[in-house]
Amino acid sequence: MEKVQVGKKRWGLPVVLLVTLLIAYLDRLNLSLALPKIAEEFGWTDAQIGEWGGLLISIFFVGYGLTNMFASPLGEKIGARKSLIIIIILFSFFTAITPTVSAVFFAFVAVRFLLGIGEGIHFPMMSLLTKTWFPPKERSRANGIWVSGVMWSTIVAPLLLVPVIEWLGWRGMFYFLGVMGVLISIPLVYFFVFNSPREHPRVTDEEAEYIENNMEPEEESEERFGAQIKAIAKKPTYWVLMLAGIMNNMAAYGLIMWLPTYFVRERGLDFGKLTFVAAIPYLFSILGIAVMAFLGDRTGKRSLMAGIGYIITAVITYFAATAPTIPVTVALFSAAIFFQMGFTTNEYAILQHILPKDRVGTGTGFYNGIAMLIGGGVGPIIVGQVVSMTGGSYTAGIMVLMGMAFLCGVIMLILSRLVKY
Repeated sequence: MEKVQVGKKRWGLPVVLLVTLLIAYLDRLNLSLALPKIAEEFGWTDAQIGEWGGLLISIFFVGYGLTNMFASPLGEKIGARKSLIIIIILFSFFTAITPTVSAVFFAFVAVRFLLGIGEGIHFPMMSLLTKTWFPPKERSRANGIWVSGVMWSTIVAPLLLVPVIEWLGWRGMFYFLGVMGVLISIPLVYFFVFNSPREHPRVTDEEAEYIENNMEPEEESEERFGAQIKAIAKKPTYWVLMLAGIMNNMAAYGLIMWLPTYFVRERGLDFGKLTFVAAIPYLFSILGIAVMAFLGDRTGKRSLMAGIGYIITAVITYFAATAPTIPVTVALFSAAIFFQMGFTTNEYAILQHILPKDRVGTGTGFYNGIAMLIGGGVGPIIVGQVVSMTGGSYTAGIMVLMGMAFLCGVIMLILSRLVKY
């Protein structure tokens, strides 16, 4: 019997989603790279950078977390394709108007909050598309393609944006990113992203049938959002992991957002050299993802790996912050981020193990929202306040991140005794 050839059009979807996520993350990370130049133009002291910069960084995560928690049902009702186009228009617009409103600090804060709202349901909609387009046996690879956009954006950000800032100024960089989102992401979504395989004009009937025939049976749940959250809340291990997720976001986003300013203001690095210095540590995150994912699947001890990885991260972060030279500091931060991937690669596998099958979607959304709202929202502002209170010591801020990393490690070691997973 002749084997039917199944098309591969579906694999273009996660690649397009990767590009949209990469650009969205550039809009998110741009402030951390522009902050030294913004502070120079407005004459901010190191203490003011700590206080005001921390607020500008953190307020994004407040809007992002709230929208991630509560707006996903609206996105599902509108449809993932249309939602993505609306999301891209919103975050591109708020990025582009940032220089215009920046002279009034309250407006600057407000537009960063609105940027968080604009990006809020990006992840849930990409997750919905992945579930619709890929059978379970292909879903991890599909998710992995677009999720890698986060790491690639962290690597690309200094390589692309530092030269743009030096060429066009920090204001021009915001305009540049706003235009990029509209000119690149929207056409890609319009021509290559569809809500289902049957809606895609270039997907063959054979490929659509292959996708449909290999989907898992859907389990209907009549519980409403509130009832599902109450059921999930009765699982203590869920909240232990939630606490670890908050600590992880505090440490990870605190480091991402403050590392460029630390190198320029604390270590005296020339802004132009930030291009490679800020990117190198995150190259090791790609290697860390590959190694830690393999070890997690091979050993089955994901919580233990995440805990040990974060303890090692905390120790290395201490030595990185106190290293005598910039090359040694970069090398040590690279090692710290490598071991931090022990948590990143295993976080959602542990969460899916803890949650009942029919509550994974709701539980993941609530987990994401809370962990990002508190962790991403509070972490960078705590670091900023420490910098402000210590008269501009970014090393002190890095030490706070070290403490958060250590706490995350301890929590995960406790969780490893509770879930044995």
